[in-house]
Amino acid sequence: MVDYNKAIEYFDAVIGDRTSYLRLKVQAYVHRGEVFQGKGDKNRALPDYSAAVGLDEDHPDPYLHRGQFYLSIEALQPALTDLKKCIEFDEDFPAPWTQMVYGQYQMARTVSPSLLNEVFANLDKMVVKFPNVADVFALYGQILQDQRQFVQAEEKFIKAQELAPHNVTYKAHQATLKMMAENNFDSALVLLNEAIQEDPKCDFVLENLGMIYIQKQQYKEALGCFEKALELVKTEAEAAHVSALYIGLKCQWEVCEEYGVKPVSLSDLQGFGDMSPS
Repeated sequence: MVDYNKAIEYFDAVIGDRTSYLRLKVQAYVHRGEVFQGKGDKNRALPDYSAAVGLDEDHPDPYLHRGQFYLSIEALQPALTDLKKCIEFDEDFPAPWTQMVYGQYQMARTVSPSLLNEVFANLDKMVVKFPNVADVFALYGQILQDQRQFVQAEEKFIKAQELAPHNVTYKAHQATLKMMAENNFDSALVLLNEAIQEDPKCDFVLENLGMIYIQKQQYKEALGCFEKALELVKTEAEAAHVSALYIGLKCQWEVCEEYGVKPVSLSDLQGFGDMSPS
């Protein structure tokens, strides 16, 4: 994982240097905020993002990062405000569009179902505006999948894979789709094994592979996947999430082995996975 303390020392020096250029100081605040967020220290991340916005209110980058932070703590309205502001400054930058639509979809699911039409209108606008950006199609696929429109979702994931063939996370999404749409764990396993052969250091694929092995009651293989993923995660929050899955499975498997009780399932581990912050 990242050496957070060394990174913070560097950004502290830039911020404290009166001779630092304004844009350099803005970026130092943004990146120090990212470091705090990676450490799970959200109370120190937000003031840094806000300081960056305050230093340069006409630069899109601080709004994007603060908007993403708000999404991570499910503060949807301020997130959407920041992301829309970012788009006003640079409407040809795809990142705030994908983050904004993701936020709109979360709001549609939780508090304002009427937003769903706007979500799909924005998705259609994005695939025209950014026809070569894989993440746009991947987001579209995830939302369609969540709406149980599986055929259309698969089309979007395939398009994302075509646009970014070396990004194996899109195969992981296709594997999840196979499980949801067809209850086909074998096909999902094939896709994930292909993905991990292409990129053995993708923790997201390893975590999903572990989940498939749990469904197939191959617990030793599942533990191996979670253990490898733990070596590769980039933030403390991700480490906490994968650790919870690993410890939950290991404890339950040992009980099953000792007492011959019913094998574990993914639902048994749900509480462990839910310990992870978003």
